[in-house]
Amino acid sequence: MTKRRRTSWRCSRRGLTLIEVVLGTAILGTLLVAILLSTSRLQASAARADRRIEACRVADALLETWWAGKPENFPRAASGIVDGPGGWSWRTTPTENPEARAMKAETVALEIFAPGAPKGEPAVRVEVVLPEKTDAPEKGTDAR
Repeated sequence: MTKRRRTSWRCSRRGLTLIEVVLGTAILGTLLVAILLSTSRLQASAARADRRIEACRVADALLETWWAGKPENFPRAASGIVDGPGGWSWRTTPTENPEARAMKAETVALEIFAPGAPKGEPAVRVEVVLPEKTDAPEKGTDAR
């Protein structure tokens, strides 16, 4: 007589069930999607920051060029394209500032636009306080 081995449903398991595998895959997939989304947001934020840094450099170069002359020659309501590579553009518009007006000065906003960006959205905006423009001749000059 031979003895039969009894198998029990309660024996130790050596693998994973299908439900455990599906749940593990779902958790890993969710984690992967979260990492990819945060990475893409980080890259977009870094690109915007780089564009703003470059816009600040462009604005600084423009202001340096304009201040090299007389402040009266500062463009108050003008626009143009920045010389050099990149295709950046700029626009100046007078703004109302009662405090500056009280000091016999005016405020002009300089807006720098990135290449290919919509015209309504400047990459950077700087307000500059300038002495009021006068049409009278300077002191010490002959007005003949």
